[in-house]
Amino acid sequence: MDQAEKKRKLILGGALIATLAAVALVEEEEEDATTGIVETVQPAKTASNSRDRARNQESGPELLDVGKLGQRKFNPLAGELFASTTWAPKQPQVSLEEQIALAEQAKKAAPPPAPTAPPLQFKYSGKAIADNETWVFLTQSGEHHITKVGGKINNQYRLDSINDSTVTVTYLPLNIKQTLTINNKIAGTFR
Repeated sequence: MDQAEKKRKLILGGALIATLAAVALVEEEEEDATTGIVETVQPAKTASNSRDRARNQESGPELLDVGKLGQRKFNPLAGELFASTTWAPKQPQVSLEEQIALAEQAKKAAPPPAPTAPPLQFKYSGKAIADNETWVFLTQSGEHHITKVGGKINNQYRLDSINDSTVTVTYLPLNIKQTLTINNKIAGTFR
């Protein structure tokens, strides 16, 4: 055996002996501690008045006044044992004024809706074809309008095209095309 191996075995042996000594000391302390704990306590008889209760306390030190113990208190920092937890961060509470202000900011930030043309109020009354031009008869709120392709109606609409089933007009302020369907049962064609 070389010198390094002897030194290693000596260190391991010393550590083993120290461990065994520590175990023996701990076992002796546990035996001493358990022998002093076992004591019998006699059940207390209920006293009829405070004088008997005081006499019982003086004569028997092993009696315990349960009223002095009080109620058990828990550390509030410990939290609830069965409370549900979440990893999502809590959202701060927002007051009603802040909610209104946020809603107004959202309205201001959102772009306004795109303008749209009003629904068509025209009713198709008929059409006439003369000299290779088609004239259309439209009615709106009791007013009668007669126009041809390219003509204007009330300076708000322009007649773009006409065929057997639809009339196409453009709402001029927004340049939006709209279509009016033709009901052939009511309207007629004049030549």
